[in-house]
Amino acid sequence: MMLDADATFWVETAQRVVPFLGRPVGSRSLVRESRNMTRAFVSTLAACLTAAVFNPAEAAGNKVRVPDQFDGSWTITAVTKDGPCAASTSYRVQIKGGDASIPDPEVTIDGGVSKRGSVQATITKGASRAPINGNLSRKGSGSGTWRTSGGLVECSGSWSARRAG
Repeated sequence: MMLDADATFWVETAQRVVPFLGRPVGSRSLVRESRNMTRAFVSTLAACLTAAVFNPAEAAGNKVRVPDQFDGSWTITAVTKDGPCAASTSYRVQIKGGDASIPDPEVTIDGGVSKRGSVQATITKGASRAPINGNLSRKGSGSGTWRTSGGLVECSGSWSARRAG
């Protein structure tokens, strides 16, 4: 029967530990075996630390990337306070690495979210542009303001955000 790596590890560990069972605690062979295992552990640890010091690029390459705290899908609701624009509009926004995108071919977003949650972006649809400013919180909500520019009408208002799903 062929064992995978995890099973092989546990079998080898059991083979090292089982000889200790049934021996008196003060047994010389138990003490000798314990010292040998401690030396093996210290040697292995020293080898790993040496490899990390003399080959830091390799050690750094093995790091796990932690997603940005604001990454994911957000629902943004824009409410008009001044002007003839629609009373309320909702967008689904994706944030990845601080960059924002909208999955709508007619709408583009340029900008994103800083590491601290500050939002600065411009949403464009046709000739209309809406610069937005505000903040997102780590708790999954946010708010800010917007104002249209460059289009036929001038509007302004506020927006609120919540983390989707």
